[in-house]
Amino acid sequence: MINSYLYSYENKMNSSSVAKNFVLQTVKTLLEKKQYEYGSQKYLNELDGLIDELQRLKHSLRKGPTRLKYRKEMHRLQDAIGAIRYLKNVARREGIKKGLLSEGGLKLDPSDRTTVDTKAAEEAVDIYELMIDDWNEYLVSHDYEEVNKIRPVGSSAYIAKDAEQGLDVSYGDIDYLVSFPVIATTQMNFRQAERESKKKYENLFIEFLRSSMPENIDVEKTLKPGSNPMMVIVKLSDGSLVQVDTVVTHPEYREWMKGRYTPERGIKGYTIGNLYKALGDYLVMSIGTEGVLVRARDGERVHSRFSRSKGVETHRVTTDIRSFLRDIAQYLVDGEVIEHDLLEQNPGVNPENVKILGLAKGIKGLALTLQSHGVYNAEEMVNSVKRYYSQNMRNNIESKKKKGVSEEVYQKLLELNEKIISLVDEEISL
Repeated sequence: MINSYLYSYENKMNSSSVAKNFVLQTVKTLLEKKQYEYGSQKYLNELDGLIDELQRLKHSLRKGPTRLKYRKEMHRLQDAIGAIRYLKNVARREGIKKGLLSEGGLKLDPSDRTTVDTKAAEEAVDIYELMIDDWNEYLVSHDYEEVNKIRPVGSSAYIAKDAEQGLDVSYGDIDYLVSFPVIATTQMNFRQAERESKKKYENLFIEFLRSSMPENIDVEKTLKPGSNPMMVIVKLSDGSLVQVDTVVTHPEYREWMKGRYTPERGIKGYTIGNLYKALGDYLVMSIGTEGVLVRARDGERVHSRFSRSKGVETHRVTTDIRSFLRDIAQYLVDGEVIEHDLLEQNPGVNPENVKILGLAKGIKGLALTLQSHGVYNAEEMVNSVKRYYSQNMRNNIESKKKKGVSEEVYQKLLELNEKIISLVDEEISL
C-alpha cells in the first residue's frame, strides 16, 4: 500500500531524485526497523520527528560564511520535508479508516460510552483536575516545569454554570485547556520549540500514568496503542467512563484560546469557529490556535498552504482575543485608525460572554473601518465573508454526513445551520 502512495507522490513532485530516494528509504526504515503499524499514532510521531530533524538541518545550513553554498541542498531538504508531510497526511487518513486513529476524538468503544449529564461532567472535571495536580507533583519531583490547567472549553466551558442553575444538559466528550511550557533552544524556531515541548510533555504524561496508575483514571484505555494519550479516560464513582480531551496550548496563547475555543452557550462550537475562518479566508489570515497570523512573501499575504514555500515569512498580528478585530485594523491601515462605532463597541470577543452575533457586529465594524481608510469596499467584504461562512457551514455538516451520522442528526444540523446562517447574515449585512 505504501509503495502506491509513494508512486502517487513521485508523480506530483518536481524535485530531485535525491529527495525522492530519501523519502522512499525513510518510509522503508520506519516499516522494517521500527515496525510501527502504518497509520498508527506512533508511525505519525516518527514522521514528525523526521520532519523536525530535517528542519534543524536545513536551519543550520542557513548560518555561517558558507550559507550561500548550500542553497540547492536546502531546497532538496525542503522537498523531502514536503514529501514526508504528504505521506503523513495519507497515513493519517488510512489510520482513521483502519480504526487506529479516531477522527473527532472518539476513543471509547460504543459499549463503554455513556450519556454525560451535568452531574457526570462535573465529577469528570474534578477527577481530571486532581490528576493534573498529581502530574504536576510528578513533574516537579523530576525537575520539570509544571503545566498550567486553565479551564474547560468548548461546550464544556458552561458545565459549572449549568450545574449552578440546576440544568440537566447532555455533553459529548469534555474538552479541557491546559498550557504546556515551551522548552526553547537557539536551534529552533517557535513552532519547532512548541512541537518538541508538546511531544516531551506527552511522553512525561505517559510515564506519569504508568508509574502512578491513578485510581480514577483508566490507564489502559487512555494509553490504548495508536491513540492520543492526552485523551484521558476517567472513572466516575458509579463505574462509568468519561473521556476528557486535553486541548494543549502554550503560555503565549492561553488567554487567546480561552475565547477562541469557547462557543456561545447553547450553540454548537463549529458555528462560531466557521465565522472566524470566513473572516480569515477573506483577509488571507489565519485566526486559529495561535492568534491571528499573517504569512507574507514580498509584502503580499499568501494562504497558509504556502507557509513552507520559499520566501514566505510568518508574522503574528495579535494574541488578544478581546481586541483582535481592532488589532487587525491597525495592522492593515497605514497610520492612525479612526474606528467605526461598531468596531469600537465590538473590538473582539469576551471569553466570559461569547456571542456569535457580537462577533458578526465586530466584523461589520471592521469592514466599515477599513472602507473609511481605503483598504477594502465594506459591502464586498461582508458579502464575501457571508459567502465563505455559508459554504464553510455546509461543508462542515456534509463532512459529518460522510462520517456516518444518522439522517435525524443530519437534518437537525441542517436546521441549525440555516437558522444561524440567517441570523449572521442579518446582523452582518450593510
